[in-house]
Amino acid sequence: MPTVAYDGGVVLLSPELAGFSDKRFGDFTTGNALHDGLDVLVAEAEERTPWIAEFWNGVDACRATCPYFAFCGGALPANRYFEHGGRMDGTRTRYCTTAKIALLEGVVRHVREHRH
Repeated sequence: MPTVAYDGGVVLLSPELAGFSDKRFGDFTTGNALHDGLDVLVAEAEERTPWIAEFWNGVDACRATCPYFAFCGGALPANRYFEHGGRMDGTRTRYCTTAKIALLEGVVRHVREHRH
């Protein structure tokens, strides 16, 4: 999901990161839509945007360790970044625990308790 900011800066995967910057990742943009087409920015995303590869490493770690991965799909980039001290390769976040895991556990518990 590309987010195009007022100045043309494009942030991929996480609109919540638009407007933020980091010492390691810069301004989180993949490029500028005023200079390059979105097709180019998306095609070259991992080359242009170092945090994306780190994020996918975190998704792989979630897939390998979390029994809820099939439901959740891995934490969102902004949640990972802000909850793991600027890292994108962490796994479970508070958002994941409260919005995804607790929801699924509640549904499963409800189904178990109300079987006929």
